[in-house]
Amino acid sequence: MGIKVIVELLVKQEKIGQVSPLFSVLLKDTRSREGNEGVLIYADQDKPTTFILIQQWVSRDHYEQYNKWRSERGDYIKLAELLAEPPRRRYFDYIDV
Repeated sequence: MGIKVIVELLVKQEKIGQVSPLFSVLLKDTRSREGNEGVLIYADQDKPTTFILIQQWVSRDHYEQYNKWRSERGDYIKLAELLAEPPRRRYFDYIDV
């Protein structure tokens, strides 16, 4: 069933307009990475500077390899320029009940 990775981003107010253009480019690569089964981004209705990425990966190892690749490319430097604080990541396993 894989894992769900949720990444919460707190964006600087003055940088909100840059979120969609950046992620329209970044998420194309994410979706084509080995082990990625989907990724969506949502904006918080009540806190417009808060966004979450909901990602489905085959395994945590696949996600960590992807994360390393993003870091090596310098993509997180671009992202950090938009953020008011470091991203928060959470990892979830599906429970079949």
